[in-house]
Amino acid sequence: MFMPVGAPRKPVSAMSESVAKPGGPSAGTHRRIWTIAAPAIVAGSSAPLVGLVDAWAIGNAAGVNDLAAIGAGATLFNFLFWGFGFLRMGTTGLVAQAKGQNNSVAVARHIAQSAATGAAIGAAILLLSPVVWTIGVDALAVPAAVTSPLADYYNWRILSAPLVLITYGLTGYFIGIERTRDTMVLQLVLNLTNAALNMVFVLGLDMGAGGIGLGTFIAEAVTLGVGALLVSRQRMLGAAVRQARHRATWSRAALRRLMGVNGWLFVRTLVLMTVLASVTREAAEIGPAALAASHVLSTYLLLISLGLDAFAYAAEALSGAAYGRGDKARFRHWVMWTTLWAMVCAAGYSLAFAAFGANITAVITSLQDVRMAVGDAGLVLAIIPLVAVWCYQFDGIFIGATATRAMALTMAGAGILYALAVGPLAAAHGLSGLWVAVAVFMGARGALQAAYYPLLERRLA
Repeated sequence: MFMPVGAPRKPVSAMSESVAKPGGPSAGTHRRIWTIAAPAIVAGSSAPLVGLVDAWAIGNAAGVNDLAAIGAGATLFNFLFWGFGFLRMGTTGLVAQAKGQNNSVAVARHIAQSAATGAAIGAAILLLSPVVWTIGVDALAVPAAVTSPLADYYNWRILSAPLVLITYGLTGYFIGIERTRDTMVLQLVLNLTNAALNMVFVLGLDMGAGGIGLGTFIAEAVTLGVGALLVSRQRMLGAAVRQARHRATWSRAALRRLMGVNGWLFVRTLVLMTVLASVTREAAEIGPAALAASHVLSTYLLLISLGLDAFAYAAEALSGAAYGRGDKARFRHWVMWTTLWAMVCAAGYSLAFAAFGANITAVITSLQDVRMAVGDAGLVLAIIPLVAVWCYQFDGIFIGATATRAMALTMAGAGILYALAVGPLAAAHGLSGLWVAVAVFMGARGALQAAYYPLLERRLA
């Protein structure tokens, strides 16, 4: 771990130097990768369970309108909050590089910057909450019968905006210092508290959709408190507060770098969310069964990302630290071995879906037309992990190197290729063609990032 603020500078820790020969594997290499990846997989896997608990509680204690409100509300807030996902990604890259330089002052400064930015954006969302409500209801075409329970949910959930965005920054900090165990703790605290409170408010107090919103708000507040405690245990909370008061933290140069990193990540996220929204729209135009099947396929894609993102997190932290030190050999080392493990994971997903995809779908839905539609896209589903692994992994590498402009430009290029392909493919092959276009989008992202990658190494020359 890096030094607390005020401590004398010292060489990279023994843990960081566990790889005797950059480029050659060792037990320490694989242990460090899995120390980051394993908790990330556990943390991510807990998230879908909360959605199931919410659906079960609402389905047993309220009506269909409340259940529909939860679905619409979750879509709205996922889109709203993850639009500011740069607070997580940008913080990770900046912190990882500062850690690689043994610069704990810079780490504390990045914590202060991300927390202040998250709080400011969250406050702006609260001030604009009536506008967000109007736009969200119109965009989602919420039926009149669902509006009232959705409002009950929204009015509580919107209060968590500053809490969520500050927590994004803390999560980025923990990943950047290779403490994904702490991100796992945060995710488990959030999800378990959320699930427990939602059952109390919905099943016990019969609050319907509003109870789900209240439970989530309280869970977000508890999670932020635990996050602050974990930062304090790293002896960085006081340092971050001091840096928040320091002039250099808000200097023109510091803000220019912060906006440069985060601004491009924001653009990149908007392109990604636009493409994902397009997939839903195109599936709806094919028909109800295709829309339901596309939702199932999107769920599978989420499950795939749980594993592949874990190794991308490892790349963010490990290659980012090497990039911050200007150590080209070590940078290549971590890029190579995190990517190797990601490829192994992707191959496992592909084999699992090729062998058991139909059985998994049969468990998820009993609707025969939906099963058939998913089955028609089964080959694409089996191939997607092998195609998607590259864009997920390069995202981690580029975040570690804070090459966010390249991330945005390559995402835009892939989005253009998707836009050109999706119409003809969906028209000719229906749902299968639509998901081939998704594979084209992911493959193009990875290919364009691979083409750019040598420029990252050239900066270290």
